[in-house]
Amino acid sequence: MTSEDGLSIIIRYKTEIATVIAVFFLFLLFFFVLSPLLDGIVLGIVFAYVARPIKTVFDSRSKTGSAVIATAAITVPIFSILGLGLIEISNKIVWMMHNKDVLIAELNTLYSRLDIPEVIYTQIHSAFINLSNTLMPALAQLPLFDYAKVIGLATINIVISVIVCFYLLRDGEDGINRFLDLIPSNRLDVTKKFLAELDGILTAIYIGNVYTAIIVAVVSLFIFLFFGFSSVLALSALIFLAALIPLFTGWMILLPLAIYKYILMGPAEAVTFFIVASIVIYGPPELIIRPYIIGSKSGIHPLLIILTFIGGGFVGGISGFFLAPMLLGALIAAYRVYVPWKKDHIHSHSD
Repeated sequence: MTSEDGLSIIIRYKTEIATVIAVFFLFLLFFFVLSPLLDGIVLGIVFAYVARPIKTVFDSRSKTGSAVIATAAITVPIFSILGLGLIEISNKIVWMMHNKDVLIAELNTLYSRLDIPEVIYTQIHSAFINLSNTLMPALAQLPLFDYAKVIGLATINIVISVIVCFYLLRDGEDGINRFLDLIPSNRLDVTKKFLAELDGILTAIYIGNVYTAIIVAVVSLFIFLFFGFSSVLALSALIFLAALIPLFTGWMILLPLAIYKYILMGPAEAVTFFIVASIVIYGPPELIIRPYIIGSKSGIHPLLIILTFIGGGFVGGISGFFLAPMLLGALIAAYRVYVPWKKDHIHSHSD
C-alpha cells in the first residue's frame, strides 16, 4: 500500500478542513463582537463557580429560584463592597481636584512631622506640585462623554455578569450535556474526565480566592473603624481586591496604613494596628481557608496561582485576571488526564 502525501490528504478531507476553518473564523468574529463584554462574561463564569455551592443547598425547592438566590448571595456583597468603595474613592478624587491648596498644606504638615532633610523635602514638594498642576487639571478637563462611556460600559458588564451567572447556574449542566453529545463516542470518556478535572480545579481556585476576599473585606471594615481610619469603605474595597491574589498583596495595603498610623500616632499605635490587623484580617483566611480550599482541592502550587493572577491582570485587565487561571486549569487538567490515558494506551498496545 502506497502512503499518501500531504496534498492528497488535504484534498481527501477538504470538506472537513474547510468546515473547521470556517468555524474557527466564525468563532474569532463572535469573540471580536463580544470583546467589549468580555469582562462581564468572565466575571459571570467566576460568580457561577463561587455561587454553585449555595445553589446546591436550595436545589430541592426550585431550579430557577435556587439560581436566583445563589446569584444574589454572591453578587450583592461583592458589588456592594466595590461599589461603595468606588463611590468613596471618587468623592476623594473630586475633593482633591477642588481643594488642591488644602491638600498641599496638609501634606506640608505631614512632611514636617517626619523631620525629612531639607533637600529631600524640596524634591518631594516640587514633584507633588508638578503632579497636581498637570494631573488634576487633566482629569478635570476630560470630556464628559468619556466619563459616561466608561461608566456605561462598566455598568453593562456588571449587568452581563449577573445574567451570565444566573443562566450558568440554571442551565449550565444542560449546556455541558449538549456539548458532550457532539463528542465522538471514542473520545467521550476522556472528554468527561478532562471536564471533571478542570471543573474541580477552577472550583477550588475561584471559591478559595473569592470567599477569602469577601471575609477579609468584611473583617477589615470593622478593624479600620476600630482604629479610627477615615474612608473605611474605600480601604475595604482595596483590601478585597488585594485579597483576590493569594498570600502577599494584602500586606501591601496594611503596611502603608501602619506607616500612616506611625506618622500620626507614633510607633506603639502603628505596631499595634499592624499586628492586630494582620492576625485578625489575614490569619484565618490565609492560614486555614485559602490553603485548604485551593491547595488541597486543586493540587496547584500557590506560587503558580499567584503568577497566573498577576500576569493575567497585567495582560488582560479584569477579564485577563480571571481568565488566566482558567487557561492554567485547562493545561493542568489536560496534563492530568493525558498522562494516565497515555499509560493505559501503551499498556493496551503492549498486550
